[in-house]
Amino acid sequence: MRVTRVSFQHIDFSDNRFSLVPWEDSTVPDLLAESIKRAGLIHPPILKEKSVNSFVVAAGQKRFQAIKQVSDVKACDCMVIPMETPDIEVMAIALEDNACDRTLTPVERALFFQKILKWLDKKQAAERFLKVLGFEPHPHHIRCFLALLDLEEPLLRAVHKGRLNETVAIELGKMSFSDRLTLFDIIDHLRMSVGNQKKIIATCRDLAARDNIPIMAVLSDPEAKRIIDHPGTNPPQKCTNLMTWLNRKCFPRLSEAEKEFRRFAGSLGLPKETTLSHAPSFEKDSVTLSVTFGNREKLLKAWPKIKSAL
Repeated sequence: MRVTRVSFQHIDFSDNRFSLVPWEDSTVPDLLAESIKRAGLIHPPILKEKSVNSFVVAAGQKRFQAIKQVSDVKACDCMVIPMETPDIEVMAIALEDNACDRTLTPVERALFFQKILKWLDKKQAAERFLKVLGFEPHPHHIRCFLALLDLEEPLLRAVHKGRLNETVAIELGKMSFSDRLTLFDIIDHLRMSVGNQKKIIATCRDLAARDNIPIMAVLSDPEAKRIIDHPGTNPPQKCTNLMTWLNRKCFPRLSEAEKEFRRFAGSLGLPKETTLSHAPSFEKDSVTLSVTFGNREKLLKAWPKIKSAL
């Protein structure tokens, strides 16, 4: 590579052959824009020469966007890869440039390997590139990455932005279109944690299989809609209420046992310093009475009566 001052008018920004994002993304990170505004361009973008005075971006699209956003310059110094360099080697440089200071998103990994497989088979690609990304060199990882690219763009964007877990997204990809979008809309709307994303998929699958209905039908229940659309609760509260409702539907006997136990505990008139709990999932008939004391002296004062009662 050589350092060359390149006019923006000689760069074909529409050529995205080396891009690791499958759509136009004009969002410029604030820290990048502020840095360029303060100190100028410290890390030059990387271009590949297409022909004389014609270039394509290999890495640094965001840097170009930031320059245009914070200044009126029309050219900048760039690292230029010679025209004769094979595209696979340019992709390797683009990967290194992106991976050297951050973790690539699942979507970026997937798109990188989709492009690399034009020149290498999965085994060769795994051996050469997976260690750069922190993975063992096994083709299985590449197959998992590529499964993401079958998803619709809204889901891909959510994975890219970290709102949808990669593993959850792959599981959604195995469902019907209507079930997948119904679940995704709820996950995204309620801003579910990764744990709740996995729980709602597992619970809805169990309910749908038990009742032989689509997942969409489970979540179209009027009670589910009432919880999701309730104006007086925020997304975390709605998420908690929805998961509670789904668990009750999934385990009706356990839910009834919980209600009966709460009635029983309420009938005892327990002081506020005490709690009564049952065995997990009511696997045993035992109950546990817990008493909280403010300090050891208060416990020692009450202990003779407790000991005598026991």
